Amino acid sequence: MKNHIKGILVLSLLLLSGCSDDLNEQAASANEYGNSLEKKQIVKRQFDPIQYSNGQKLYAQNCAVCHGKHAEGADNWQRRTEDGKFPPPPLNGTAHTWHHSTEVLTDVIKNGTGNMGGNMPAWKNKLNDKDIANILVFIQAQWSDEIYTVWYNNFHATN
Repeated sequence: MKNHIKGILVLSLLLLSGCSDDLNEQAASANEYGNSLEKKQIVKRQFDPIQYSNGQKLYAQNCAVCHGKHAEGADNWQRRTEDGKFPPPPLNGTAHTWHHSTEVLTDVIKNGTGNMGGNMPAWKNKLNDKDIANILVFIQAQWSDEIYTVWYNNFHATN
């Protein structure tokens, strides 16, 4: 009888876990990426408000036209277009941006994604390092706490 009750409880939990929203999906994706959030504290973000504000303005001026006003990315961003390139991905934590270090993200912004199968142009002649850092602060502020914590622990925390 006890095993039967345990089985029902496990099945109920599995069914309930299937009903998730974007934040739960982001957390699950973060956990699958390699760090269990149950073992780690959520990292408190300490963004400079001026850096965030500047990044928000720069993002709106330079990035939103392709990546969306709310960093939601293009429709069907995972499918190649007729020219064989990928559309702009979401930057809001629902795609792969958080899988990369600040250095890699900076390089992508500076040099574009043409050599990776994308359409993103190089911004090194228009955006300086400070501009790019500000944009990255704004983008990271769009990520859930769980996604940001996994990203931080993977690329900045000392083990």
